[in-house]
Amino acid sequence: MTSAQRGVRLSGWLIVVFMTVMAAGQTRLGVPSYQDPGSAQWTGWAAPGAKAIGIMIVNLDNGDDEGYYASVDRAIRATRKRGIFVIGYTYTGYGARDPNIIRRKIDAVYRNYLIDGIFFDETPADCNANNPFFSTQFSYYESLTNYVREKAGARITVLNPGTYSPSDCWMGITNILMNWEDQGLAAYQNYYVDYAWVHKYPPDRFWHIVYGMSADQLPAALELAKQRNAGWVYLTQETGNPYDSPPQYWKAEAEAVEQQGVQAPFASAWRDSFDDQGARMRGRTSIRWGGASANWQIFLDTDQNSKTGYNGGGIVVGAEYMFETEGGTARLWQYAGAGTDWNWTEVAANATLDVLDPGVQAASFDTAGVGGTKALSFQIRALNAAGHPTYDSYVLPLSLSNTGLVFDITNHPQ
Repeated sequence: MTSAQRGVRLSGWLIVVFMTVMAAGQTRLGVPSYQDPGSAQWTGWAAPGAKAIGIMIVNLDNGDDEGYYASVDRAIRATRKRGIFVIGYTYTGYGARDPNIIRRKIDAVYRNYLIDGIFFDETPADCNANNPFFSTQFSYYESLTNYVREKAGARITVLNPGTYSPSDCWMGITNILMNWEDQGLAAYQNYYVDYAWVHKYPPDRFWHIVYGMSADQLPAALELAKQRNAGWVYLTQETGNPYDSPPQYWKAEAEAVEQQGVQAPFASAWRDSFDDQGARMRGRTSIRWGGASANWQIFLDTDQNSKTGYNGGGIVVGAEYMFETEGGTARLWQYAGAGTDWNWTEVAANATLDVLDPGVQAASFDTAGVGGTKALSFQIRALNAAGHPTYDSYVLPLSLSNTGLVFDITNHPQ
C-alpha cells in the first residue's frame, strides 16, 4: 500500500489488512481493513465469514502504536474464532527503515494480541539491490521474516512490493507475495507481467489487489486472478483511500468467491507403514476439496510434464492418471491414449470417496497405484449431473515422498 493509502488515522488508530498460506478457496479474499477492529467497517468486512474471507490485517497507527486496547483484543479474537486469520502490520520503507525498530513493533503486536503473522509493507521489487543495513535487500527481509518465525504461535509472513517481480527470490522467505496492487481493471489487464515462475507455486502464495473498479467488472477480475495464479484477492470501487470501508459490492464479491466450482483444494500423502501387530499398511494419497457438483475428475500429472499423458478437454496438466467419481463411486484410471484420445484403463488402487462435511469431498487411493512417482501435480474438474465439465481448479503440486506439501489454511487455530 502506498503511504497515502496507509496514512489514514482514525481516533488515534490505523488499521491495515491481510493474509497467509493458503488458501481456503480457489480464490479467497484478503482484506485491507484500515479501520479499528470492532468498528462497523471491520465488522462489515468480516461479515461474509471464513468461506469467503481468509485474512484481515490489524494496523494500529501504521503499526507504530505499541499500546494494548481491550476492544481491539476482543475484536481480533472474535474474528479469529470465525476462522479468519488476523495479521499485524509494519512498514519497512523499502528496506530503509531500521530493522531494530521493526522488530520492536513486531514484539509489541505479538505481546498485545493473538495474531497469525505479520504483513511487511513497502517491500522493494528487487531483492538483489543494496541495503543500508545488510548486504542486500534479500538479507534485510530474510532477517525480519525469520524474526517473525521465532515467535510463538502462528508466524505467517507477507511481503508487499505491490507489483510483479521478474524472479522468485522473495518466495524462499515469505509465505505470500503481493505482486499486484493498482487502480483499475484496465491496468490489471494490460500492465501486469505474468512471469512463468509464478505458476510454479501454489496460488495461495500470491495476492492481488485492484481498486477503482466497478461491480460489473468482478467476473473479469476474478478470472484474471485465477489465470495469474493469485489465490488471494481484494477488489473495490474505492480510489482515494481504497481501504477505508468495504466495497459497495462486498456481498456480491464474497458470494462470487463462495460459489466457485472448486473450493479449498488440499492434498497429503503418506508412506507404507506397519500397525501394532506388524501388518503392513499401504501408503495412501488423499485429496480434499469443496464444491457442490455431482461428479468430479482429478487429473494427476505424475511426470509433471504437460506435453505427456492426457492433455485434451482444456486441462492444463498432462495427466498420466485420473481419479474419477460418479454416483458416489470412485475409480483410479491410467491413461492409455495419445494426447487427446479419451482412453483409460482402470487401476486397482482401493479408490474411495468420502464426504467429510456437506460439500466437502476427500478422494483417496493407494499411492502405489500411480506408479511409484515421488511428486505430482493435480487439477480438479467439476462435472454436472450430465457429465459435462463446469469448472477447472488451479494446478497444485504434491510431494509423495513425505507427509504432503500442499499448503492449507482452512482449519484455523483457535
